[in-house]
Amino acid sequence: MEDILGPGVCAVLNRRVRYKEFDQMSFADMMVYSKLPEHPFWSHLEKKIDFSFADSLCSVLYSGRGQHPYAPSLKLKVHLIQIYYGLSDRQVEERIISDLFIKRFLGLPVDFFGFDHSTIGLDRSRMGTAMFKACHFYILAQMYSHGLWGDHSEKWIIDSFASNPALSKPRTYRLIQHAMIRVLQHLKRSHRAIYQLALASVETDGLYARTSVQPSTAGHMLAFSKLVAQAYGLLQWFQLEDVSALLQKELTEKERETSQHLQRILQDILEQNSRPVPPTDGDPIDSARNQTEQEIVFEKIPSHERAKDRLMSAVDPHARVGRKNTSTVTCGYKLQNLCGTSSVVLNVNAVPANEHDREAMYAMAKEVQSFFEISPRAMLGDTAYGHGLQRTMLATIGIPVVAPVILGSHPSKGYDLARFSYDKEKDCYTCPNEKDTVKKRHIPQSSGWQYYFEKTDCESCPLRSACTTGKAERRVFHSDYYEVYEAAKDYNATISGKLDRKQRMLVERKNQELKNDCGLERPLTKSRKALQLKGYLAAMVVNLKLTLRKLLPQRPGFIRRRNAISY
Repeated sequence: MEDILGPGVCAVLNRRVRYKEFDQMSFADMMVYSKLPEHPFWSHLEKKIDFSFADSLCSVLYSGRGQHPYAPSLKLKVHLIQIYYGLSDRQVEERIISDLFIKRFLGLPVDFFGFDHSTIGLDRSRMGTAMFKACHFYILAQMYSHGLWGDHSEKWIIDSFASNPALSKPRTYRLIQHAMIRVLQHLKRSHRAIYQLALASVETDGLYARTSVQPSTAGHMLAFSKLVAQAYGLLQWFQLEDVSALLQKELTEKERETSQHLQRILQDILEQNSRPVPPTDGDPIDSARNQTEQEIVFEKIPSHERAKDRLMSAVDPHARVGRKNTSTVTCGYKLQNLCGTSSVVLNVNAVPANEHDREAMYAMAKEVQSFFEISPRAMLGDTAYGHGLQRTMLATIGIPVVAPVILGSHPSKGYDLARFSYDKEKDCYTCPNEKDTVKKRHIPQSSGWQYYFEKTDCESCPLRSACTTGKAERRVFHSDYYEVYEAAKDYNATISGKLDRKQRMLVERKNQELKNDCGLERPLTKSRKALQLKGYLAAMVVNLKLTLRKLLPQRPGFIRRRNAISY
């Protein structure tokens, strides 16, 4: 638990905090609830899962003084209700007021109207990702005690799916404007007098200017250059000694950190999308054109020259644009889903859309393994998770990876690597024409060696047209993880390997639940932290549904008869 909550937090978990208590249920409340049939989900959930762990787990968030807060176990249930039905904060408030099934599940009186929608959002922010992760692991521990997962023969499966949050993707001109507006708006909220000083000291007339739908090339370049110059002027204004001293005096530490964070976002956007115009030599022909070019100090970097890891939003600096293939583009994030063959979601992780799938695999598996001290028989994944580095890293913690191995093919559509044989003793490759490589060179970026055939052998080879279309000699790439890949190929060809790869499809069902039922495919979030919180809550909801399906003898439905009143 210390790995999740941080050092020093677990020492105060035993702090006793008195939470707000409701009055004893009245006779009228008991009469109303007794006439309700059992709900197929909420009425059976608390019989199988104990939510009281949240009261002691989240006690570190409260001082124990002042007004008594609502019990964390109660608020955790509210968050789960929100994900279960796919509601906003205001809709949850209305649902609690009007839905008697939910009131009975929460243990509230019939006439309770106390929850405000702002309370739900503030509690989410107060708990943070660490607390929601801990709650997720506590529920997993209870499921483990019921025997729902953790068997010695169980295998883990990992996969990812796209998550496109409610983020706009403005063009470069509007993106710079958004970043500047956020810097100034934060300054306006923090200290209005300093904001007025900034407007008086820095030119900002291009901040709210809009270009026409089809502007002229010269006019658009001039407007863009003017905006970039004013953005750099605004950043330079913050670096002045008198301004820095004024900010240090008038703003709080948190306000200064937020302002510096927004300034860094603006700086990154400018550096990734604009550059100074190089000076031109020679006398211009047209004096008017020369005057316009002299006014253009900055130009837009062409799209093919910009960094691939550039910011796409000034609101969420972690969001990125990623491509699964030529036709599928993701704007935002990907959700990594680690589940078991028992259909239990073990871990989730929100990563930028341009991050490779395999990067998060080791950390997610290590986190679950170290917390529960349970290791799977194997880790199943698709081709994206079968890189030699991840296979080697997971092997160090006793988890073998079962995934397809990429068969290398020549870029010019020639013979692939499978048609070349490798001699380990001679450390060379032999081509289909029985010729050996003569030299090699290490390529650190690709984690392997490039082997070269003799150029004269390739020129006189009768198979050259089918082997390669390049003008130079044929080259063959040899990975540093060659032996790891060969062992993986041998296992994948066995019956056990083929059966393991078929089990990988079980993760698609969990992806469907997380995406469609819990709303993670198009979440109404605007930050990576908010998406990660929603991911943990969605994992809890999916696991709670599975718990009832596994533990109840029959799928429960509404029993349309009045329950007996118990005194």
